[in-house]
Order: sequence, then C-alpha cells, then structure tokens
Amino acid sequence: MADKPPASDAFGDEQHGVTNLAVINFENLLLKDAAEVETLYSACEKWGFFYLDLSGDAAKEYLQNVANLFSAAKEYFAKPLDEKLRDTRKELDIYNICGYKPLGPLGLDEGNMNRKRNGSENLRECPPDPSRLSSFRLSFPKGMQEHQEQISGFINKSRFMAMLILESLSDYLKLEGDERFEAFHKSGELSTSSAVMQHYPLTDLPSDTSAGHFTHTDTGSITVLFNTDWGLQVFSPETEQWEYVPPRDQCAVINVGDSLKFISKFRLKSSLHRVIPSSDRWSSGSRYASIYFLRSSNDTRFTDTEGVEWTAHKWLTRKFQNYRFPHVEQEKNAISTGRKGFAGLWDGAKDRAV
Repeated sequence: MADKPPASDAFGDEQHGVTNLAVINFENLLLKDAAEVETLYSACEKWGFFYLDLSGDAAKEYLQNVANLFSAAKEYFAKPLDEKLRDTRKELDIYNICGYKPLGPLGLDEGNMNRKRNGSENLRECPPDPSRLSSFRLSFPKGMQEHQEQISGFINKSRFMAMLILESLSDYLKLEGDERFEAFHKSGELSTSSAVMQHYPLTDLPSDTSAGHFTHTDTGSITVLFNTDWGLQVFSPETEQWEYVPPRDQCAVINVGDSLKFISKFRLKSSLHRVIPSSDRWSSGSRYASIYFLRSSNDTRFTDTEGVEWTAHKWLTRKFQNYRFPHVEQEKNAISTGRKGFAGLWDGAKDRAV
C-alpha cells in the first residue's frame, strides 16, 4: 500500500463509482408491507446500508426540522473555537457521547486516515430526557441550548424510525420475546444513543489532518444520517471498491452498526465506510451532517468476530479508545474496522482492501 495517495486520487472522482443502494419506503414500513420488509432485510443482510424514503406526509415535519438543524449547525460551527471548547467534556466516557469535539490534534483521536487525523469537528447531543442526563452526569451543550427543542425532536423521531426498522427486521426473522431486536433497545434502560452534528471543512486544515472521516464501522445498532454534500463512501461487498453514497432528496441514509451485527448473530452486515471529498460535488467549502445513533442498552451482551464477549457500553468505550492509539497499534486489531490491517487505508495504490 502506498503511504500517500497519488495526486490524482486525492479527490478521486474518476476512480470511485456510485453505489446502487436499495430505497426503502418509510410509510410502507409503517404499514408492515411484506415486500418492503423483505427488501429491507435483503439490504441489511448484503450491504448494511440503504436509503429510507421519507417523502410522504408522515415525515414532513421531521424533514423540516432536519433542515432547521443544518442552519443551527452552520451557526454553531462558525463560532470562535474558544467558545465551542466550552462545550467540551474532558472525561472520556462523557466526551465520547456528549459535547464538542474539535478537529485535528485538539480532538484527541488519532484517526486512521493515511497516518493523519480526522478532519471533522463534532457536536454530540445526548438524549433529551433530563433524568437520563443526570444518570450519565451529562448536560446539554451550552452553545446549542436555544435549539434544544429541535434537537430533542430529531432524537425522538429518529429513534422511532430506527426502532421501526428493528421491529421490521425482527418480524422478517420471526423473532419472539427477548430475541427480538427491539428488546435490546428498551427506552427505560440506559444507553449511549445520541445525536451528532458534524462539520467537514475542506480548506485551512491543520497540516497533520485529512479532509473527511476515517475508515470505520459504526459502534451501535442503527445510524440515521442526513448530509449536505457528497463525501460518504461505503466499501462495496460486490466490487470490493469504495463507492460514493450521495445524498438523496427527502431520504435518510441508514446503516447497520456493530452491535446489531453481533446481536443478529452475524446475519446483518456492519459495513466499512468513510468520508472522502468529491471535487465536483463538495464545492461549498464545508460539508455538514446530522446523525442519530441508536445504540443498545448498556448491559446488552454479545460476542464479536473473534469470540470475545462484550457489553454494549464496553464495546463503545473500547472502540473509541482505539481511535486514540497510534496508527501502527490500530492496524494490529480489528476493533475499528472489523479487519486487521485495514485501519490505515485511506486511498491505496489500487484503492482496494488488503
């Protein structure tokens, strides 16, 4: 593998195709349409990624709220750094799920992008229930308090959609009782589920920082993503190449995370993905994303690909700690990416997995 991508590969549009993901209709899932549920399961089994079509009346207010959150995110990330740093929590267990995370060296994560650090700054918002905030020793980020109601609405409605997906998958597999996927995500139990707003600047990055986001699989169960520009790529199980997942109008991008992969006894796929700038379609200077991560209850137990048993909370902590290790150490284990030796992949000479 080349230590550095060729100059022509820095933005790589010629070498990265566009993936052909399934489009699942949200209202059909609400109606428990059997054909839609079968398509959903097929997408989660093969890719672990799909689009959720939200174009009907049922999601109209939700989509408007998402648009409002992008406006709020642009305002927040435009604030002076010292003001944003007031929302940073130093305790690692809290830092991982709540508050501001700066990009580059201040962000603590080493990343795994061609020996460089992660190129996004994040604002992580914890669950809106005040009782759960106190249980986690959390507080809502001060810089976003005027938007707390919007963020709470985004979290609650995104959770509803994610739980509907879990219910549909459980129905397809004819799971019952405590074996159903939603049973691992009860609303009254503590979890690290949270929302995140991200800002990916394209210019004026620190010298040891790459634009975009490093190669990884998600930690939790279901991720609900909206983003403003091209950049997201998934490692295709069909071509074994990186392929763009472009944003689609009135659609969320949904993907399966590690916990659901393990809970499902590996029937569902948690796919590698990353963010790489697209020279033609990431032209505004910044990319923004609003994301909800549904994670299982903290004490959920599962076994990983190497036969090691974890609780959901310990898996998240261990995986996030791994991003802080030197790159050479990350490449010795499969925590970040599910594949040993894959951590350093940014754009290799052939842009293929090794």
